[in-house]
Amino acid sequence: MLPYKPILFFFFICLSIGVKAQIRFEKGYFVGNDKVKTVCSIRNVDWDNSPSSFRYQLPGSDEVLEATLQDVSAFGIDAGNAYVRAFVKVDQSSTDVSRLSNGRNPEWKEELVFLKVLVEGEATLLQYKRDEISQFYYQKADSLFTPLIFKRYIDGNGQRAISFGFRQQLLNDLSCEGLSRLEIERTNYREGDLVRFFERYNTCRNPAAKNVVKQAKRNVFNVKITAGADLTMLSTRNFTFTNKGKRNGSEVSPRVGLEGEYFAPFHKNKWSVVAEPSFQYYKFPLASPGYTLDAEFWTVELPVGIRHHFYLTDQTKIFVNVLYAWTLKEQATGKRDDNVNYGVIAGSNFAGGIGVASGRFSLEARYYFNRSLYLYRARVDAGYNKASLILGYKLFSK
Repeated sequence: MLPYKPILFFFFICLSIGVKAQIRFEKGYFVGNDKVKTVCSIRNVDWDNSPSSFRYQLPGSDEVLEATLQDVSAFGIDAGNAYVRAFVKVDQSSTDVSRLSNGRNPEWKEELVFLKVLVEGEATLLQYKRDEISQFYYQKADSLFTPLIFKRYIDGNGQRAISFGFRQQLLNDLSCEGLSRLEIERTNYREGDLVRFFERYNTCRNPAAKNVVKQAKRNVFNVKITAGADLTMLSTRNFTFTNKGKRNGSEVSPRVGLEGEYFAPFHKNKWSVVAEPSFQYYKFPLASPGYTLDAEFWTVELPVGIRHHFYLTDQTKIFVNVLYAWTLKEQATGKRDDNVNYGVIAGSNFAGGIGVASGRFSLEARYYFNRSLYLYRARVDAGYNKASLILGYKLFSK
């Protein structure tokens, strides 16, 4: 029933265009070992872990070059993040609760790394990330980079404990009359809390100076209203037929929904989790030897899944979805020719989709794989697939 080959062809064409579009070089710079600053275009992959190298192009050239830790002392993207090279202590202690070490002291190892600059000012806040390691550092004036101490460990009684040594460091080394001890005690060892604290400290020390928060702005979530049409394709087997004695039938019906999308905090908003509660209405004319039956019902379903975006420009992108659609609520009747009602149940299923978004609007083609259809009081041996065309309008984003 479904023209698989054209859909697969369209999918792979869009995917190949999207993959090509991922290679985006943005205006930036790097500082070499000779302290010379070079303006260039850097491939922005919105690193989750701290990078050890990056690719760039010089002005007027299409040649892609690579720079490593040994080559540059700092680099950054004008509209994104900045990194500085440093030889720092990195705590190697495991953060896995099943493999915590004994003792509250960090297990230091000196490494040459790129630190991401989070806040610049009287005191600079930086971060190093690698797999399960997430370590914060600070620097005052031209001093060394000092790690902020935080460690989960097993104490002398065999119990899990936490060392909040960074709070004492903030109290001792980053004190200011406008910052209270309670404010420090309420600061947790996470990016948002520490960024706010360093902004407050820098403003307290120099009210005339402006904090520089070196982080690329990103969307956290979108909310859309969706509307469209479903082409539902019914397939019967041993005991039932569609109208006119056929084994297969199709029906077009309207749909409406509300989509929420949360973006993962890495890879430049390329990955997101989506949920779209939606309302659909169906009507199937069925027949079985001896009687006819019209299955008429509406459902509220909740497709939840993962979406990957391929950016063509800052405003236009192609996306692909993988979802699982739960049936939340159904109201159904199956009316036979003698006006006896028969309840109808439809199962949950997987779905996949591909679409394009530009500005506030999006258009998606989605396919729902086979679902079973059951009726109370009657033997119905049927299943159905569904193809949806969904138009979305973004209400707001944050």
